[in-house]
Amino acid sequence: MEEYRAPKLIGKRAPLNCLVLPDQHYRAWMAMQRYNMSFGEYVGALIDRAAGLPNKLDGMHQEALAIDKAG
Repeated sequence: MEEYRAPKLIGKRAPLNCLVLPDQHYRAWMAMQRYNMSFGEYVGALIDRAAGLPNKLDGMHQEALAIDKAG
């Protein structure tokens, strides 16, 4: 396996270039609209979720649940 090399940063962020299937691109676009996130924010949240870390997507669901419980 190749050793990890840190990418060159653009500001405080690392570029992530990848190709996805057209249907996946559409689903990502729909999610970005629903969650009011950029593509980078959405992909970052999915990466954190897959690693079992706190992320913006799950945080949004928890806030919604907290409001429902309060009522």
